[in-house]
Amino acid sequence: MDQQKINKTVRRFGDLIERSKDGRAYSDFKEGVNKGLQIAKSTFNENAEKFLSPDVDGGHVIEIESHQNRFNLIIDSIVVKEKPNYSRDYLDGIYEGFERSKELFGEFIKEFYNPD
Repeated sequence: MDQQKINKTVRRFGDLIERSKDGRAYSDFKEGVNKGLQIAKSTFNENAEKFLSPDVDGGHVIEIESHQNRFNLIIDSIVVKEKPNYSRDYLDGIYEGFERSKELFGEFIKEFYNPD
């Protein structure tokens, strides 16, 4: 896959994440959700080539499931350390943001392989 297509795809996923953030986050939880979505976006950007393979040998369904599982595994492996300025609500929000990012990625990857 050429770099231009990867960059375009990274931008599209980034836009999807940005639209899903709460622009008026007024609580620690909502700010945490936004932070979790941002971390997931950055993680996708760093690993985009792993998720966007051009060769589809087992069909779209298998490819989609494989990419979804890979993304979920990477997101699930992220550990956010408690910091003095992170409340419990903020940390819970980060993990909720991770869960939302998995859903968003699922929608995104289905659209990527089935653009109709």
